Amino acid sequence: MIWRIGSNALPRRDVCVRICALLLLAPRLPAQLPPRSTMPDSVRRYVSTAMAAFRTHSVHQAEVDWRSLEDSVVTRAANAQVPASTWDALTWALRGVDAHSFLMPPERMMKTLTGGMAPAARPAASVPLGKLLDGGIGFVVVPPHAGPNRPAYVDSLQSQIGALDSAGACGWVVDLRENTGGNIWPILAGVGPLLGAEVVGSTTNSPPGVGWHYRDGRSWSGGNTPPAEPLGWGSAAPRRVSNANAPVALLVGRQTASSGEMTLLAFLGRGNVRSFGDSTAGRNSVNTSVPLSDGATLIVTSAYARDRLGRTYPLTVAPDEFVSSDGSAGGDAPLRSAVAWLRRQSACAARQ
Repeated sequence: MIWRIGSNALPRRDVCVRICALLLLAPRLPAQLPPRSTMPDSVRRYVSTAMAAFRTHSVHQAEVDWRSLEDSVVTRAANAQVPASTWDALTWALRGVDAHSFLMPPERMMKTLTGGMAPAARPAASVPLGKLLDGGIGFVVVPPHAGPNRPAYVDSLQSQIGALDSAGACGWVVDLRENTGGNIWPILAGVGPLLGAEVVGSTTNSPPGVGWHYRDGRSWSGGNTPPAEPLGWGSAAPRRVSNANAPVALLVGRQTASSGEMTLLAFLGRGNVRSFGDSTAGRNSVNTSVPLSDGATLIVTSAYARDRLGRTYPLTVAPDEFVSSDGSAGGDAPLRSAVAWLRRQSACAARQ
């Protein structure tokens, strides 16, 4: 209702009286309070336990307002009646802090969450590919490796390297562009003959003297003495290349992630190495698995990787030479650039 002031308008005093009377006669409405959480105490404790574990293991421990973050998780999952109903909110928190942290549901839940289908398999089952390029350059594709060590993966990769070395490879192209990660140790054991050193990296949470090792077909994390059960190994006799210092060109791109990036780092600091392609995915970190009471698991980024010189790479890793791979010029431009560089190195130049 709009009160108009004019010749027939009510006196101002009467207007005020009538408005006040209307206000007094209006029903009193309760204050609008924010909805109260219906989350049971048991679910609230589940969230608190998960967030405490996240804080304990996170590499970003000192950078986050953890109390505020936990309050936000509770708000997002306010109506959760069972722990599983908080997974989305916990995932939001994990992803918000670090792109490489996530929540993995219990194995028994996977079929339900994927519509009755088994989760899509990584391309980790692919077999390493090796061939000899013109000019005596060995070309090796290093695919990802999911799950526990598979000696067949290590054997296949070392076999390819051994065969190319026997064929007279003067230099190497190591293709990591489709290596989306997984288990780093079989990958290191497979490419070990080309690494040119035993200690090839470490992590920011490793004690002094603890690093990534490769020796005689085995890879492990720790001191100089290999454990009785290494983390990566093959079943065949380990291979050695005739020239441990032969030049190596690394192909990388946006699909190079996680353990694929850490494999790249294992080469950095080695002499006669150069990388080509695009920046990596930026998941170059170490994750810790934290089981929760309902069978779910927090995968928390707990450290960053370092190369053999102790340099840390918390974000994406840029190649030495950016080379577009859009295919507009035809063929494989990063590979062509890598081969051109190798042919200029002394080990291969004499063959041209």
